[in-house]
Amino acid sequence: MDYHIHTKASPDAKGNMEEHVRKAKERNISEIGFSEHILVSPISGYPWASPDFMPAYVQNFLAFKESSNLPIKLGVEVDFVPSDAQKIEDFVQRHPFDYVIGAVHFIGGWGVDYRSQMHEYLKRDILQVYEEYFSLVRKMCKSQLFDILAHPDLIKIFGFKPNCDFSDILIETVETMAESNICAEINTAGLRRPCSEIYPNEEFLKIMYSYDVPIVFGSDAHEPDDVGRNFEEAINLAKKVGYTQTCVFNDRKRKFVET
Repeated sequence: MDYHIHTKASPDAKGNMEEHVRKAKERNISEIGFSEHILVSPISGYPWASPDFMPAYVQNFLAFKESSNLPIKLGVEVDFVPSDAQKIEDFVQRHPFDYVIGAVHFIGGWGVDYRSQMHEYLKRDILQVYEEYFSLVRKMCKSQLFDILAHPDLIKIFGFKPNCDFSDILIETVETMAESNICAEINTAGLRRPCSEIYPNEEFLKIMYSYDVPIVFGSDAHEPDDVGRNFEEAINLAKKVGYTQTCVFNDRKRKFVET
C-alpha cells in the first residue's frame, strides 16, 4: 500500500487520480491513498493549500472511487502547528477520511524542507534544530489528532546532522509515539532528496520496532511516476529491522496485514 500520494490538488504536485492509479497498477501496488497537503492557517511566504477546497475534492474522490479498478483511500496530510490544534480537529471531523497524516514541515515560520530556505541550516546550531523539530513531532503525537506520522526524520532532508550522538532525542520521540499509538511512515522520498536516505533511517526504525510502533509505507509522490517508487528498498529495510506487518486504514480504523 502507498498511503502518501499528492495530486495536482496540492500546490506543489501534478497529475490526477487516474494517472496515479495507472502507475500504481504498473508497479503492482495493491492499494493507494491520496493525501493532499493542508495548512489550516497560512504561513507567510509558503504555498497554502486552504481547507476550503476539501469538500469539492472529497466529492470528486468519492465519484472516482466508484469507478476505480484499484482500491483507493481518502487521506490527508496536515501540517501540525501547535496553535492550530483546534482548527485541525475541526477540519478533520468535517470529512470522511480513512486516515490522517500529521507532518512537521515548519519550525516557527521556517520551512525546513524548502530548498530556498536551506541556507537557514547554516545559521543555526544543528543539534538545537533537531531538538526543536523532534519536540514538535512529540507534541504532534500527543495531540491525538493523527493516525500516521509522516517522514519521521524529515529534518535530515538536506544532509545536516548533529556532530554528536542524538539517540536520546530519537528514543524520547519513539516513546511518545508508542504512548500515543500512532503509526510511523516509512517514506521513500528521502532517497530522492540530498540526504539520499529513507525516512526514517535504520537506526531510528530499529528503535521504533523495539517499542512496537506500527508502520505504513508512503512514496510521498508529487507526480504519478513517483507512486510506489523504491518500495522494494523500503520493504527490505522494514524486514531487516524485524517488521513482518504493515497497517491498512479504513474510516480511521487500522488493521494489520503481512508485508
